[in-house]
Amino acid sequence: MKNKKYIDSISDFEFDFICEFIKLRSNLKLTQAEMAEKAGVLRDKIAKIEAGIYSPNVRSLGNILEPLGYRIKIVKEDEINGTR
Repeated sequence: MKNKKYIDSISDFEFDFICEFIKLRSNLKLTQAEMAEKAGVLRDKIAKIEAGIYSPNVRSLGNILEPLGYRIKIVKEDEINGTR
């Protein structure tokens, strides 16, 4: 997902999340089906997240990420950008 032009109904935050989610799967060298299998969800759920059709709640997102060795963390934006 390179640009947000075709998805007007999602926020910039959601778009950034989707891009990071896709990047994570790509970095793990997993197909949607492989990621879904490891996470214990249907491939359709991964596809819908990546398409911006489904926005998982925190519990669902944690359930998807945890088996992959990741967890959700709240980080202050200036800490991400290194401008503390």
